[in-house]
Amino acid sequence: MTGNHAVIDTASSARPDFIVVDTQHGVDLGQVDSSLFTVMASYGVVGLIRVEAIDLGRIGRALDLGAAGIVVPLVTSADDADRAVHATRHGPRGGRSYGMQTRRIGPFDEEPYVVIQVETAGAVAKIGAIAAVDGVDALYIGPADLGLGLGGIPAPDVNAVFDATHEHADELAAAFARVIEAADANEIVAGLHCGNGASSARAIAQGFRMTSVAVDLGLIGTGLQEQLELARGD
Repeated sequence: MTGNHAVIDTASSARPDFIVVDTQHGVDLGQVDSSLFTVMASYGVVGLIRVEAIDLGRIGRALDLGAAGIVVPLVTSADDADRAVHATRHGPRGGRSYGMQTRRIGPFDEEPYVVIQVETAGAVAKIGAIAAVDGVDALYIGPADLGLGLGGIPAPDVNAVFDATHEHADELAAAFARVIEAADANEIVAGLHCGNGASSARAIAQGFRMTSVAVDLGLIGTGLQEQLELARGD
């Protein structure tokens, strides 16, 4: 969320598989420094940027900074997914402008990784067509927005879905299963946003292959609260 160099360096040293710099809800894309992705690459970590929307210029800029790929929110159709892929490819396959000022580190020079977020009931209904779009590498569920779309109640904690304690757990679990099925059928990756390692492990057991384990601001907030409680004897 912060795009802070020290945070990225520290996180990369733990050697996760990937780190996402969030420019949808976090740091502004214009404040993201290309050196962040050099740092990630030095640790062998894949760096991604979540963009705000399907925008040719913004997606091109995200990739010029050195990201290995993009995470695209609120995709609702195969046409949306196709436009996202088109924005990541140079001509004649796509509309991305060529910029020689940045050379990406890693194997993603010509085909950046494209992660499509599944966050609406409409996306779930069309998931087969979305998954079949050439160039889509992963379907990544955003459970908070998907919970809102399926029943008006966000589901940021996916444990509530797995434990069937969420009010719309059945609908969400069915949507999770449809996304996994569509991804497997098209030989791409099914992903789920998780808030911690425990829920991530449960997601992997369910068949997901790409999950988050933490958010930087969340770690700072919860970690500080725990230490303050210890210090105060609460």
